Amino acid sequence: MNVYLIVIICYLVLMVGISVYKSFSIKDQKDFMVSNRNVSTFLLITTLIATWTGAGSLIGGAGLAYRQGFSELWMAVGGWIGIIVTYWFAAKVRHISQYTLPDILEKRYNGFAKLLGSIAIIIAFTTIVGYQLKGGAFVLELTTGIPWQTGVAIMAIMVIILPALAGMKSIVSLDLLNGILIIVAILIAVPLLLIDLGGPAAVMEALPKEHFSLLGGHNIVWGLAVFLPVFLLLVGEPSMYQKFSSAVSEKAARRSVIGWIIGIIVVDIFIVTLAILGRVKFPQLGAEGHAERIILDVARYGLPTWAGCLLLAASMAIVFSTANSLLMTPATNATHDIIQRFIVKDMKPKTVVIVNRIMIAVLGGMAYLLLTQFKNVLTMSITAYTMIGAGITPAILAAFFWKRVTTAGGVAGILGGIVGTIATKLLLDMQSVQSYFEANFGIPAAELGEYIIIPAFGIAALLLIVVSLLGKPDPVEKWQIFFEKPKRR
Repeated sequence: MNVYLIVIICYLVLMVGISVYKSFSIKDQKDFMVSNRNVSTFLLITTLIATWTGAGSLIGGAGLAYRQGFSELWMAVGGWIGIIVTYWFAAKVRHISQYTLPDILEKRYNGFAKLLGSIAIIIAFTTIVGYQLKGGAFVLELTTGIPWQTGVAIMAIMVIILPALAGMKSIVSLDLLNGILIIVAILIAVPLLLIDLGGPAAVMEALPKEHFSLLGGHNIVWGLAVFLPVFLLLVGEPSMYQKFSSAVSEKAARRSVIGWIIGIIVVDIFIVTLAILGRVKFPQLGAEGHAERIILDVARYGLPTWAGCLLLAASMAIVFSTANSLLMTPATNATHDIIQRFIVKDMKPKTVVIVNRIMIAVLGGMAYLLLTQFKNVLTMSITAYTMIGAGITPAILAAFFWKRVTTAGGVAGILGGIVGTIATKLLLDMQSVQSYFEANFGIPAAELGEYIIIPAFGIAALLLIVVSLLGKPDPVEKWQIFFEKPKRR
C-alpha cells in the first residue's frame, strides 16, 4: 500500500470519527441545522474558508489558471468583493435569527419567495456538490488507481455520511481541521515547486506573456462574465447565511468576515499560482485535455512525498468541506423550507432531524447523477453560481439595501433569475447559437457558457426593479427589521 493511499485513508477515518462523535450531541433541529447557535468567531472563519474553497477552485479555477494565467483571478476577486459586501449584513443575518436563507426571503417577501428560493438552492447546490464528487474521485484515482466512475460513487457515499451524522455540528468541527490543513498545505507547496522550477525568472521565461496580463488575451466583457457569477453567488450563498445564523453572537458573525476575507485571498492567490507553476512542470496536461487536474498532479508527481501527501490531504479537505456544507444546505431547505413549511407542519424536532438526514441522502444521489449533464467543472460551476447569483442575490440585496422593493418585485426577480438561468443555459448549448457567437464575436463555443450570468442576472434585476416601482410600497413592518442596527455584543 503506497504512502499517499495511507494518508487519504487516515484522513477519511478521522472525518468519520469526528462526525460520529458529534452525532451523540444532536438533540433537535436547532443542534442539527445551526449548531445550537453557539459557533465562535474562529470556528466561523475556518468553516467559511473551507466551504468557499471547493472543487470549483481546486479543479475548475485551477484548470482555467493553467490555460489563462493570473487572469483567472477575475473569478476569485468576485468572491473577495462579495465577502466584503457581506460584512455590512452578517450581523443583521444573525440578528434576524432564522434557520435558512429562504426563511429570510419569506420574512421580507412571502411564502412563495421562500419556495422559489428553496428550489433555486436545491438545483444549484446539488450541482455544486456533483463536481465536488468529481474532485474527490480525481484524488482517489491518483492515489489508489480506483477508476474514476467508482471513485465518484465512493465519494458520494462519504459525502452523504458525514453531514447526515451530525449536521452543522460536525461540519464546523471538521472545517476547523480542513481550513487549517488547506492553508498550511498550499503555503508549503508553492515555494517548494517554485524553487524546483528555478525561481520566478525561469517561470516567467517558460510561460506565455498573456499569463501575466490583466485579461489573459480576453476583453473586459469576459472579465465581467467570470467575475459576476462568483460575486453574486457569494452575496447570495445560502450556506453562509446558515453559518452566520449559527454564530454565538451578532458581533462574532461580523468579525468572522474579516478573518474570512484575509484567509480566502491567501488561499485563492496560492492555488492560482500553484496551477500556473504546474503548467511549467507539466506542460503536456493542456494538450492531453487534463488541465483541470493540475493541482492533483503537482501533489502526486511534482513535490517531495511528504509535501505531496499534505497537498493531497488538503485536496480531500477542499472537496469534503465544501460538499458537506453545500449538501447540508439544500437538504435543510428541502426539509425546513418545503416539507416542514408546506407539507407536514407539525413535525416533532427529532422527526425533523430524521427527515433532514433522508434528504441529505436523496440530494447526494441527485448530485451524483448531475455529473453526467456537464462537459467540464468550469461550465458546471458557473451555471450553478448563476442559479444563485441571478435567482436569489438580487432579492437578498434588495431586502437589506432597498426599502422600496416590494413583495411582488422580489418574487418576480427570483422567478426571472431561475427561468433566465435555465433558458440561457439551454440557448447557449445550441450549436447554431454557438456558431453565431463564434463567427460574429470571436467567442469559442467551449467558452460561451462562461457568459451565462449576463442575460440571466439582467432579467432578474430588471423584473425586480420594474415590478417594485410599478407596485404600491410594502408597509414599514415588512422591511423594518432588515434596517435595524444589530447589537454590538
